[in-house]
Amino acid sequence: MPVTLPRRIPELDGFRGIAVLMVMVEHVYEIAATRLTPPGPVDFLLTHGWLGVDLFFILSGFLITGILLDERNREDYFRSFYRRRACRILPLAIACLIVYSLVSVSTDDHGYLVDFVLTLLFCANLNVFFGVLPIPGTGVMWSLAVEEHFYLLWPLIIRRSSKRTVACLAASVILLSPIARGLAMHFGTHPQSVYQLSWFRFDGLAMGALLAIFVRSGYFTVRNTWLAALAWLAVILIATALLTPYGVLEAKSILGETLRYTQAQALFAAAMAVALVHQGSAATAFLRSRFLGWAAALSYCLYLIHMAVGSLYVWTLHRAGVIISSPLGALLLRYVAVFALCFALATLSGKYLEGPFLRMRAKTRAIAAA
Repeated sequence: MPVTLPRRIPELDGFRGIAVLMVMVEHVYEIAATRLTPPGPVDFLLTHGWLGVDLFFILSGFLITGILLDERNREDYFRSFYRRRACRILPLAIACLIVYSLVSVSTDDHGYLVDFVLTLLFCANLNVFFGVLPIPGTGVMWSLAVEEHFYLLWPLIIRRSSKRTVACLAASVILLSPIARGLAMHFGTHPQSVYQLSWFRFDGLAMGALLAIFVRSGYFTVRNTWLAALAWLAVILIATALLTPYGVLEAKSILGETLRYTQAQALFAAAMAVALVHQGSAATAFLRSRFLGWAAALSYCLYLIHMAVGSLYVWTLHRAGVIISSPLGALLLRYVAVFALCFALATLSGKYLEGPFLRMRAKTRAIAAA
């Protein structure tokens, strides 16, 4: 029997909270040198938080595609979608960009004008074409550019196409993106460009979109979900095993750059599908925890500010001449200080900056629906 999901799914907040915490854990770890040599599994967890961005992409593709599918018959379909995106994304992004730019200009002279314009136009990931460094603090905004580029045409495709066509297009993107990455690496494209350029990274968003279509179909049953999740994971695991001798697990190798995002996305999408079909059960209770829900509510701000806050922490210690002799103590203090300040600032942003715009978005949506 097909499973019907409620309008709001707390488990998704859990995934969002995990995603932002993964990214923060890695960036705070790497923002300053440490003399620690963690055990292998711990080092892997500390240095692979960037995978949280792929989880964000899947979540975004799932949620946004779901909204577009549910509202594609509305007369104000396009206006409503882009108004909501603007109210959610623009206020904090512009505020952060202005603050980071003013601080950078006042402390250094790197000629950040090109990156400022690119970031303002949600093209921060295109700075590789201009050979410019990102404004300190804006390095994370490349992922916003990927999402906005995807959503330039995706609403139109959903509006004009059947669910079957949308599903086929999403599946095509999932299959073609790794091929595009492999070809780019083969012809000498720098791994950083493959990592952040939009046309190499749409597969995570497409995977979330495909999942959104699946949960709205008659095939969304417990049995089918488990079969699909296990089959998809089996394909990825078999491919990984067969290609390991050829460098698929090696960073910056051709096969590694081709498939490592797909590997992560397969795991995340399978976990999300299973969590959705068991929504509200004891097995998914940890995803509904209060802390993950809190992190999810603040995730956008946490994501945009954590690198800047981390840099501020390191700069402050350096200016004050503070030297902490214990490598472990220094790392733990860095985590506590940066996380505490990030959560405090994100809470203030939610109340005084993002909150008013989100309430305005909700009010205009209610008026339009009346």
